[in-house]
Amino acid sequence: MEDTENLSTPNPGTNDEKRKLHSYAVKNQSLRETVLRLRRQMDFLEEKQRELQDLVNHDPYTGLPIRRVFDRRVDDRFRTLSKESNSHRMMAVGVVRLDKRYARIKNSRDRNKILLFRTTARIKEIIGDNLFQSDRLDEFHIILNNMPNLDAVELICEKISEEVSRPQEEPADDIIFGCYLGVAVYPLHGRSRDELLGNADIALNGCEQLDRPYVLYDEGMGRQHREREMIEVELATAVETSFEQFQINYQPFVNQEGRIIGAEALMRWHHPTLGKVPPSIFIPIAEQTGDIRILGQWILYNACRELTVWHQIGFPDLYISVNLSPHQFKQRDLVGRITGILQALGLEGRHLKLELTESMVMDDPDDAIEKMVELKKIGVRLSIDDFGTGYSSLNYLRKLPIDMVKIDKSFIDDVHKSVPNQEIVKGIISLVHTIRIDCLAEGVETKEQTDLLFREGCNAIQGYYFSKPVESGNFRSYLMSGGRLPLSEADAHNAPQYSPPEAAESLDVDDNLEPVAVVEVADEHGTV
Repeated sequence: MEDTENLSTPNPGTNDEKRKLHSYAVKNQSLRETVLRLRRQMDFLEEKQRELQDLVNHDPYTGLPIRRVFDRRVDDRFRTLSKESNSHRMMAVGVVRLDKRYARIKNSRDRNKILLFRTTARIKEIIGDNLFQSDRLDEFHIILNNMPNLDAVELICEKISEEVSRPQEEPADDIIFGCYLGVAVYPLHGRSRDELLGNADIALNGCEQLDRPYVLYDEGMGRQHREREMIEVELATAVETSFEQFQINYQPFVNQEGRIIGAEALMRWHHPTLGKVPPSIFIPIAEQTGDIRILGQWILYNACRELTVWHQIGFPDLYISVNLSPHQFKQRDLVGRITGILQALGLEGRHLKLELTESMVMDDPDDAIEKMVELKKIGVRLSIDDFGTGYSSLNYLRKLPIDMVKIDKSFIDDVHKSVPNQEIVKGIISLVHTIRIDCLAEGVETKEQTDLLFREGCNAIQGYYFSKPVESGNFRSYLMSGGRLPLSEADAHNAPQYSPPEAAESLDVDDNLEPVAVVEVADEHGTV
């Protein structure tokens, strides 16, 4: 009886265990679901992180990896190469920049950057995923791995250049642009990323200067770059220190009677340690840095100031000729600046001649002609320099309000020997006289050249046959000797020397003063 009762009575311990097991199962299921949910969330976050990384590390227009990805890739490659001490394979790093033809159409025909994207796709067909976006939109970096020699590097550079230069696909098949490519090779041209990339940039600049599609860096190129950087720094210092290192030389213009009618003002730089720095070196650097605007203002004022001295010693009809740089010519307040200088010195507009190059005028003909007309209104003379080397034509000349053209020296060098050059010079003189423009020949060095040019009707001549560019004191002595050239040796020896102190007493311009640095003529923004 007791056994039966014991069997029918529920076992509390057993039920508790069941409840516990059930509770554990429920909790375990909930935990599994939580873990699965967390895993799905983590997968989602990882996917979003990858998308974010892609957005952050790729250019939105070209889809290329950006500069920091390039940096990491190059550094990784360096670590690999450092472990392969016996490897004779090279790694090349390059900078590709689309040329000016793309710059002209990028805002009109490629606003959506489709042509840019297609161009990168062309390059990737050659080098695969080794193409990266630079910090500039029209510039890219490349890595060329496992190059057996420099010839192999050049071969790939040539393929890239040819591929980029092909006409675009329809409907833009009328658009053609190319690229410049500068390359530096490890270990020949550098053993660090910064060194390689810096030398590739130097090579790229060489491409643009030489107008070649690609250039491999070399030591001579690097040496020239370092020299240029040094001159750039020294030039900026010279400009900031009151122009004490600069002086102006004057080369006379002589008419058919041998009389001096004017002179060209030419800047010279005497550096305390570098010595005489040629204008062919420092003028292009000043153009690129923008220092030419201040230098141009300085020479314009001080050349006109010297002219006032010539007038007051008895030569009131002489004029001064000054070269305008492209930067100066583009200044909005150019006419106002020149007017201010003339008024400050009491000169008439006819006493100043400005020399412009053909390329300056043709860069924006409408704007150039408008500015030239304004200069003519204040009486300034205008001349086209290096005539015959650019866009020369009768129709071109007729549209320009100019007074004179200067025949380029390249036509003069052997004009007395070369029949073709004689015909060219004759044609130029006849052409300009037809439309009532005067003609001046530069670079004249012999009597034969002089006789031929004057016989053909050239109005004036400039060159070493009459005089090299000379300092102001020597030029004044030319004037004091009668204002005629060339001087015989006896005349040159006996020519009276200009005496600044005596003359200064009767002149409004004090000849003992140091040249004025810069005339304070500023635009509406206060920029000199």
